Amino acid sequence: MYAENYKRFLELIDKLREFEGAIIVEGPRDEVALRNLGVRAEIIRLSRLPLVEIALVASRYRDVMILTDFDKKGEELAKKLLSYLEGYSCRVDTETRRELRKILKKDIKGVEELYGLYLSVSGPHLEGFQ
Repeated sequence: MYAENYKRFLELIDKLREFEGAIIVEGPRDEVALRNLGVRAEIIRLSRLPLVEIALVASRYRDVMILTDFDKKGEELAKKLLSYLEGYSCRVDTETRRELRKILKKDIKGVEELYGLYLSVSGPHLEGFQ
């Protein structure tokens, strides 16, 4: 990771921790990584239901963050989810994923790798998060 991106990466991790809506991820390892980072928001995994049903479940929350992986498949899933969620009154955050993808494109490809990268950037002292 480029030095100028360290601070922004840590800010985005804090944003994830403070998010109070539902975060949509692809699978169980993504959820584990977010929990290890201290994320307390509701997490909805795509591996459980069809995308249309995921959108319906997520629409019950005021704020929804789409946090699919940073690869081509993750990009396609994010676009489809956004289109399904557009008809609902929830606010959809795609910017966090976009920023993470931009600053981490050479370091990691998926959400499940965020925790490992966080450990390498911040060191072993994690303020109680494990």
